[in-house]
Amino acid sequence: VRQLEADRQALQADLGFFERLMPAAGEGLQLRGLQVEAKAPGELRYQLLVMQNGKAVAEFRGNYDIVLVGSLGGQAWTMSLPGGPRPLQLRQYARVEGMVGYPREAVIKTVQARVTDSQGAVRATQAMRL
Repeated sequence: VRQLEADRQALQADLGFFERLMPAAGEGLQLRGLQVEAKAPGELRYQLLVMQNGKAVAEFRGNYDIVLVGSLGGQAWTMSLPGGPRPLQLRQYARVEGMVGYPREAVIKTVQARVTDSQGAVRATQAMRL
């Protein structure tokens, strides 16, 4: 029974993800479905969906970055992915997920996902408050 319940919850999470694949209004590059969850102190798991809407869309090549915003030691604090933005390539959609470590003492208030094109121009952003 526990295994069936776990399977059901996993299927519901997958269904929610695929429902976000449905075309959104408007054209161009869009970020949808940013999800962030604390796995352990000082460690976050992120997941997002990057989509291109429109007719005959060309392949997109650029980068994505996850930016943590909050406070550390009573001071304003910001941190991007260690090692810098990660490469991103897609035609219609891409599911992006990963883990990011941060100082355990930090208090995170907002997580922002950013997609930039090959010239560094910001093409899409989505933020989430924790």
